[in-house]
This record gives sequence, C-alpha cells and structure tokens, in this order.
Amino acid sequence: MNSATRSEREIVHCFRGRPQLTRAEIQELTGFSRVTVSQGIQSLLNRRIILETDGAASHGGRKASHLSLNENSGFVGIVYFSATSVSIAIANLKGEILNSQTSKISIEDGPTKILPESIAQIKEIFKSIPKAKRLGIVVGVPGPVSHTLGKVVSPPIMRGWDGINFQKEFTDALGIPTYLENDANLLAFAEHHLVYPDIENMLLVKVATGIGSGMILNGQLHRGSSGSAGDIGHMQLDALKGLPCRCGHTDCVESFASGWALTEKLNVLGYKVKDTSDIADLCRKGDTKILRLVTEASSYIGHAVADAVNLLNPSKVVIVGRLVEATDLVLATVKEVVYQRAGALATKNLEIVGSELGDDLALLGSAQLGLDRFFYLDTRN
Repeated sequence: MNSATRSEREIVHCFRGRPQLTRAEIQELTGFSRVTVSQGIQSLLNRRIILETDGAASHGGRKASHLSLNENSGFVGIVYFSATSVSIAIANLKGEILNSQTSKISIEDGPTKILPESIAQIKEIFKSIPKAKRLGIVVGVPGPVSHTLGKVVSPPIMRGWDGINFQKEFTDALGIPTYLENDANLLAFAEHHLVYPDIENMLLVKVATGIGSGMILNGQLHRGSSGSAGDIGHMQLDALKGLPCRCGHTDCVESFASGWALTEKLNVLGYKVKDTSDIADLCRKGDTKILRLVTEASSYIGHAVADAVNLLNPSKVVIVGRLVEATDLVLATVKEVVYQRAGALATKNLEIVGSELGDDLALLGSAQLGLDRFFYLDTRN
C-alpha cells in the first residue's frame, strides 16, 4: 500500500476488523466526500485490493453492494524463533495462516547454520506468491530487540546472536522489508487484536525457556524507549538466594522459575529432560515432584506479576506457555500470589487468564503486526 494515496489508505484501513462495508459506511467512517470515496474505491477495485459483491435489495429498491478486502492480494511472511524451534509461515490479508512448518532447533547453536536454513525456508514458502504480492516479513525472537538497528541486543538465551542484523539478512535475501520483534510482544499483539480489542491496558506473560512479557498500554503495544520494556524475567526477587541467571545477574525470576532453570534442577534430581515440553509431559502424567517444583516456580512468577500489576494497573493479565497448558497449577498459583501481594485497587477489576488462541498464537500475532506494518502502514504498533 506504499503507492496508494492517502484517501485510498484511509479507505483500506476501514476494513481493519470489518469483513465487509458499503460505500455509505466507508464515507461515514472516513468523513470523505462521496466523490473522494468513489474514486478511491474504484482505484482499489481496479487493482483488486478490494472486491465488490451485490447485497440484498433494501425494501424492494436497488441492491446495495458490499465491499471487502481481497484476502489474496497480499501476503506476509513469518519467521518465528523460539529457544527450541523455528516456525516459518505466510499469512493473507485476513491474518489467516495459510502455510506453516516448524522445525526443531536449539537457538544456542547460533546463527551460522540456523539463519541460512530459515532464509531458505521462507524463500521456498514464498515461491508460490507473486513478487508484487509479497508485503514483508516479520521475524520473532526470544530476546531483547533494538527496533532501530533490527538486531537482538545481549540476548540471554540467544548466545552467539548478539549483533546479528535480522532485518538486513532477510531483506537482502528476499528483497522485501523485514521487521524484527520480541516474541512476547507478538503474543500480546495477537491477544489484544484478536481476543481483547477493547482492553486498553493488558499484560501478557510468556512462561517458556525464558520468561518475558508484552504490554498493551492505552491500547498500543508498549516497547519502551529502547525496546526493552516488559523484561519481567529479569526482575530481581526480594527473597535473595544468590542464584545466578544467564543474564549475568543474580536472583532474577528466570533463575528460579524459567524453563531452563527447571530443566537444570530436574536433571540434578535424576530426571532426563531437555526443555519445557518434557516438563509439561511429566506434569500431564501427574508426577508429584514435578508438580511441586512447577508450583514453586509459579509462585515466583506470581511475585513478579504482582509487582507489574501494582506498577501498570492492567485490567487483564494473560499467562501463556506449555506449562500453563499442561497443568492448572500454574495459573492458579500466579492468581493466588497476585491477589495476595498486589494492591486492592490494582486487583479490583483484574482478570488473570490463559490464552484462547492455542498453538498458533505466535504466528497469528506476527501476521497481525505484519499487516499493520506492511499493509495498513500503522506505525504506532
């Protein structure tokens, strides 16, 4: 949509979250004159960015036509790295995930092998899409992101990736714009856009190999002045035990409660676990020792969330991750600690819930953010 006029962009933006509209509705939403709306719509129809269908006749009169986005007139590429996997996908203008594939990796193996393979995979998945319809690529990573530089900065669980310019690597390889985003921000973006669009202040906490959060403040994704907002996993707990964290400090929430910390504890106890997927499986089997450790970890997470609730006063907190899905104890324990520790006014209208979007949460968030950045050109998010 970079080549569109301002009026055309405004018309297209009317379809954000609306499946179809009439000309009259578009005129009301934009405030443009009938002539401006008519000219803009005709230009978009000619380029097949929007489509027109006949509606039902109104009171026996002329049929009112309806307009909708042509969902196949543009596509967003998605490359989403977690600590243990990489997912490659494309999404259409409705934000639907059309094609996706996930491969097991260890992010600590570094970029030398993982990055070229990921670029090759997104190239392959884009082969069926005409170049004119390739809008851009969203890359998600489990680490602090400098949006200005397009790089991760000192990522604790991405050793060897510091300074890698994701935006340059993918843009040079595919010739389309790339946007780098922190994983928890993408999850928060998905929940806000697709489940809670009317919630002004929301916190999403991701419990995985690391622990992070994404914040929606005043209806917008909040990244902070340098992109590091929401790093809840490296808040330091008040019950100091001197536990070292991968970030170089001690007593961070992650050092007590993250997937990597639990994995280390369990292997010392004689278990053979590689990551949170293995721990989740043991939770589902009802292993009492595992459930006790997960409950303890959830209590630490609850302390950090309580502090965040006191500071930000969100009306919704969403807790996500494999362990949340594996046992109700995670959510129940976090709730108990937050309602005990956070202020009465901060918790008066607070809801703490799990995700409603399931396994595609990260891809859906990437798709929604990609549409804002590359199609609707909404740079507020």
